[in-house]
Amino acid sequence: MLDVFGDFSQDDPAAALAEAAAGCPYQAAAENGGIYAFRADDVRHIMSSPQFWSQRSTDRRLAHLPDADRERRARLKAFFAHWPVFSDSDYHKRIRLVTLRLLRGIVTPQVRTSYARVADERLAAVGGAPFDWLTEVARPLAREVVAAMTGQAGATPLIELSRAVMDELATARLDMERIEQALASVEGLRDWLDAARTAPPTPFVAGIARLWDDPDFGPETATALLTQVVTGAHDPTLAALCVVGERVTHDQLDHLFLPRLREEVFRLATPFRFASRYAREPVTVGPYELAAGDRVNLCLATANLDPEHHRDPLRVQDRGAAARSLTFGAGDHYCPGAPLARSAVEALLEALKRAGVAFRAEHVEREPELPTLRYRTLHGRLVRPAPAAPGPQPAPATCPAQRSRPHRG
Repeated sequence: MLDVFGDFSQDDPAAALAEAAAGCPYQAAAENGGIYAFRADDVRHIMSSPQFWSQRSTDRRLAHLPDADRERRARLKAFFAHWPVFSDSDYHKRIRLVTLRLLRGIVTPQVRTSYARVADERLAAVGGAPFDWLTEVARPLAREVVAAMTGQAGATPLIELSRAVMDELATARLDMERIEQALASVEGLRDWLDAARTAPPTPFVAGIARLWDDPDFGPETATALLTQVVTGAHDPTLAALCVVGERVTHDQLDHLFLPRLREEVFRLATPFRFASRYAREPVTVGPYELAAGDRVNLCLATANLDPEHHRDPLRVQDRGAAARSLTFGAGDHYCPGAPLARSAVEALLEALKRAGVAFRAEHVEREPELPTLRYRTLHGRLVRPAPAAPGPQPAPATCPAQRSRPHRG
């Protein structure tokens, strides 16, 4: 059984996730009346099935909370309902179309150049001394992903404001302190966007600002879209960049086609490990009878380690052009920001290859919660491949003419 509430700060949970993928199709989720689904075929089917949707149902855990706590949780849930990832039906179609239009073509040659510049600069700056890959390499590059949409001046404050929202999403438990901090962050994000509307720093922010005054959407939707895009661009990319540092070797950089190595990084990272779906009607899933509104926790991370789809799943290898993971979701909720994250990770892989180095992790700490992959520290150093050991040297050849020449005294 997968310990969904376990502390994984010191131990890489990959082995536990792979074990669940191989041997445990489903697991009851007593805390919310639903189930966990672990295998790739089930996860992919439920994500595209019309019998399920992303619109959140009544949370049974709220029944035992005081009225004031229930009200705060309801406010945060109402805000999340405006996110494309947590919405369905006509609203989802409209807001997703807006999101796709705003993100279309955002990975420009200038953006790729900025990624490459930051990656090269950070690798050159750290030298050969021990350092924290998270702080010195991954965070500066992940910041560039947000800056590509919001501008350089807006990136840092927006990342800071969104952190408390990510903290709340990261835990599978109700945590009123995190809920309170998330609500405060939402107010800060709304204030930032309200101020930015007068002189939007980028076309992307200008597009979101137009939603503010659109009667079909309004300030709440505009703030929600900004928040989802910032959290969805920064934290997953940051996690994948850390996986590059923790797992990618010289041999992989030298011998794997970099776009396929990039996809292996995202498959193993799976920054958002769970995606929730809710039954729209009574439905049977495996041995479980679900009522309308019951929750299915789709474990994207175990699906990405399912040996039926990914042989030897914990190994980094070239799996071919047809290999597909569920890291960015599937169907109508496929992540529209995937090109941004992919470009940043590929830029780092290319920079490592240009420099002829890889990172050797010596101390790793992750945030304890299983639902999202986040790192606390990733200490180590850059290393170069060891020179090849010299083989036996052949004896110097003797010229035949010299051997046959007669000696003259």
